Amino acid sequence: MEQLLIKIGQNLFLVFGLMALGGAATMVLAKNAVHSVIGFLFAMLSMAGCYLTIGAEFMGVAQLLVYAGGIVVLFLFVVMLVELSKSREKGLFQRQTPFALVLVVAGAVAFVGVFWRTIFGSSAAEALTLSPNLMAQGEKLGNAQMLSRGLFAEYLLPFEILSVILLVALVGAVVLAKTERV
Repeated sequence: MEQLLIKIGQNLFLVFGLMALGGAATMVLAKNAVHSVIGFLFAMLSMAGCYLTIGAEFMGVAQLLVYAGGIVVLFLFVVMLVELSKSREKGLFQRQTPFALVLVVAGAVAFVGVFWRTIFGSSAAEALTLSPNLMAQGEKLGNAQMLSRGLFAEYLLPFEILSVILLVALVGAVVLAKTERV
């Protein structure tokens, strides 16, 4: 019975991962900015599903609250407030398609490579395992405490890089929303 539940969880993770890739592809390839934001929302909801299937409930709920609830709404308001009917801005928005296709293909290749290595190489449990001393603390701590210790102790640099990426996205949204002063 336990093996069946593990297999179902792995299959759900794969389904949610493919849905997240589909949402990301929609986000990048959409010609309409609102459709792009809806694709981003779909990708974020799918990522929350991925977190829930691997037992990271805190990350799944945080994904729903922060990204699906906050950032997507912010992007939607910015997109709806910015008048994208001007031809110059439409050209700026649609010029990214060749670069986006390259990134989607690279992401798909990376996903297939990780999926292939997970099935035929190391197990998924090994790939998602934290360091032994953190795992020993995890027996005493809850999911959120173990996550915060790992995030701010062992994975601080990727966390800070992510915050810089989000700051760049926020500055880009402000630049798009800024009206031209004549």
